[in-house]
Amino acid sequence: MAYIIFNPTATVPPIDGLTAHSGSKMAACFAATNPPNNDYLITPRVSLGTNSKFRFFARSYTAQWGLERFRVGVSTAPTITPNFQWLDATYREAPANWTEYIYDLNSYNGSAIRVAINCQSDDAFIFCIDDATIHSDGGTANDDNTAPALTTRLEGNYPNPFNPSTTIRYSLQEASPVSIEIYNLRGQLVHTLVDGVNEAGNHTIVWNGLDQNNRSVPSGVFLYRMKAGKYSSTKKMIMLK
Repeated sequence: MAYIIFNPTATVPPIDGLTAHSGSKMAACFAATNPPNNDYLITPRVSLGTNSKFRFFARSYTAQWGLERFRVGVSTAPTITPNFQWLDATYREAPANWTEYIYDLNSYNGSAIRVAINCQSDDAFIFCIDDATIHSDGGTANDDNTAPALTTRLEGNYPNPFNPSTTIRYSLQEASPVSIEIYNLRGQLVHTLVDGVNEAGNHTIVWNGLDQNNRSVPSGVFLYRMKAGKYSSTKKMIMLK
């Protein structure tokens, strides 16, 4: 078995001590019947711009049978192959709590790439991945990005903290009027980023740290709120100068 999209609260009985980093689902791979397992989670092909990074959260379900081992690699081949240029000199061990990993992809700026997370563990248990993103200023997705999203959802922004700009990701299960607004901690509207009908699917919007009058905002904590139909969600982000 390779990676599956897994909801530990939906098993019978629910798995104790394991929840997604955000939302209810994560990507997970399980110990092989004949270890070691050798599982790949591979991104769609993307063309990088500048300031490129790969970010995700990972954990081992438990350290009881040993920690899960993984490495991250990049392929510039036009098709999916097992030949990746590994960014890790050796396999890393994922602790038994959600841990953030950020990989610098700037050496691939201007190239079309795929990124892989390879898990190879000898009879451990469950390796978990959540909230994986590729950030690149001016980058584009080369694969089909028109598939509708499964849920309407506001994601976290990246980078966070940020200076001078950050990207907010959100998804719509169906075409809908949507608004995304930035507020300061006094509850005052700072900037309206989105206000109109969006198609179903995955979307991104960049906030450049300016208010409605195109003035730079000071350092501090800001709230961004998304409304779409009956859905509403608010998250925090930090501007650091």
